[in-house]
Amino acid sequence: MQTQQLNRTYLPKTKRKDQSGTYKEVQPCTDVLTAPSLLQALMLLKVVFVAALASFTVGKNCRILPTDPSWPTQDVWDAFNNSVDGRLVKTIPLGSPCHDPTFDQEQCDIIQSNWNIPEFHEPSSSSMMDPIFLNKSCDPFDPRDTPCRIGAYVQYAVNISTSDQVIKTIEFVKQHDIRFVVRNTGHDYMGRSTGTGALAVWMHYLQDIDWIPNFKSANYTGSALKVQPGVLGFDLITEAHNRGVVTVSGECPSVGYAGGFIQGGGYGALSSSYGMAADQTLEFEVITTQGKLVRASLEENQDLYWALSGGGGGAYGIVWSITVKAHQDLPVTIASLNFTSDGISQDLYWQAIDAYQAITPNLTDAKLWAFTSYQTSAFSLYPVYGVNKTVTEVMATLRPLLNTLDSMGINYTTGADTFNTYLDAYNSGTIFKNLQVGNAIFDSRLLPRSIWDSSEKLASLQKIIRGLVNQNRIVADFTQSATLEVAGHPLNAVLPAWRNSLKYFTLGVPLTDGESLVQTTQQQNQVATNISPLKQLTPGSGAYLNEAALNDPDFKIDFYGPNYNKLLQIKDKWDPDQILYGSISVGGDRWHETDEGRLCRT
Repeated sequence: MQTQQLNRTYLPKTKRKDQSGTYKEVQPCTDVLTAPSLLQALMLLKVVFVAALASFTVGKNCRILPTDPSWPTQDVWDAFNNSVDGRLVKTIPLGSPCHDPTFDQEQCDIIQSNWNIPEFHEPSSSSMMDPIFLNKSCDPFDPRDTPCRIGAYVQYAVNISTSDQVIKTIEFVKQHDIRFVVRNTGHDYMGRSTGTGALAVWMHYLQDIDWIPNFKSANYTGSALKVQPGVLGFDLITEAHNRGVVTVSGECPSVGYAGGFIQGGGYGALSSSYGMAADQTLEFEVITTQGKLVRASLEENQDLYWALSGGGGGAYGIVWSITVKAHQDLPVTIASLNFTSDGISQDLYWQAIDAYQAITPNLTDAKLWAFTSYQTSAFSLYPVYGVNKTVTEVMATLRPLLNTLDSMGINYTTGADTFNTYLDAYNSGTIFKNLQVGNAIFDSRLLPRSIWDSSEKLASLQKIIRGLVNQNRIVADFTQSATLEVAGHPLNAVLPAWRNSLKYFTLGVPLTDGESLVQTTQQQNQVATNISPLKQLTPGSGAYLNEAALNDPDFKIDFYGPNYNKLLQIKDKWDPDQILYGSISVGGDRWHETDEGRLCRT
């Protein structure tokens, strides 16, 4: 059998070239029964009957695990590996050099020092950038004598290079009742990129980007980009730049573009100019769980197109490519404003922040996009993006705030520069190039314009933010207005609450490496408690389904709003066997995970 060799270098990677993984054989356990007595034979028969009954129950209601008698034998795995062109990868957790019997101090030091760097996990067929989904499986910060378990990692992954390999994998998991996962980089705050006992299709090395200068459809004529599912946000920004165009992508460069990001709505610095990332979709190529490659657009399979454009990833089909609108690249101005509490009281410091909050509608009405960070002693409004805006125009929008700060005696620093292209502005302005992952548990809330229409609600918002900051929470927001008018009145499943929101608010509780499961659970509960006042302040709003709480009891309303029932009908049509699963994905509440990680029908 031809095998693949997995590059196990533990240094972060910046270049993404084709690679494959090691497919290791596991010796089957064989027991020989010799000359049993009648009593032994009867007892054995009983055990076999019970095991067979359990296997039937598991296969009917639950996905199987490697510990089950019905788990495929080594010969079956070998045959499957041959059917997918020898591209099956057996999981070896990244943290294994930190544990006996494969302990390696030098490698372990490298792993621990790079554990929070996205690029370290990105080339892995199994790793996750958010440790809460790994359930302490082979944690590199646990003692070396702690067993290294595959645990919540996928058991195997197929390094996909053809659509036929995806179809063969779907057929295999359906035949054997194995949990199925679609993954790219593992940059997933909602846990959809892993699963105990799962077989994954690993889409990471599908990285083609095609420019279509004259795309024509019933609802759009113009430039477009066709993107494969392994493409990262920064790679798309760069290739678009080379063609003199832009499209809406995320701020974090390591986020995969065509997966959960755009299927979950997707926001970025261009959202105030062109709408959500999902508003840019023109056409999908989709592999269905029935094993067919189909096209979805406003002209063909419209329901599937509608659901994939903002209705959440990992629920309806496996996206093979996305074609999106490409807009003319224009100059971009970036501005900043910073001040601290040095030399002033906390009350005055927060009054200055109040003054900033009051001008939020000015920013969105001017189609600016901004990131704000709140701390006990430092306020930062940076970057402020203005597409096709001059320095004079952007600073004129900020001028009422600067005048107020001057009258309050606040010392601040401000500045602005114009860049010829979006890529130049992004390289200068993004604060997420050196983003660390796995160091916090997050939740989010969309803040509607109605807050700024009420002085009472605005005061309540300020009180909530100040209270969270004083509890040492990670508090930030993104100012944007992706209205239907800005987006061109698209027909898609984007959560309607995005359309009248002026801010996307994020809240985080810090994590430290090596925390226990009990501590992690406590912090998840803290996040839920902390976000509650914002939910009470904004009834009928929602959250960003890619960056939210896993244990949100109102996830159907908060993530999907009035679209949920229609999305569920579409899921049942295109995924009738319920192969695709995510705990907060559409239809996710039909399943639950047992303590051992087994996925079972509710």
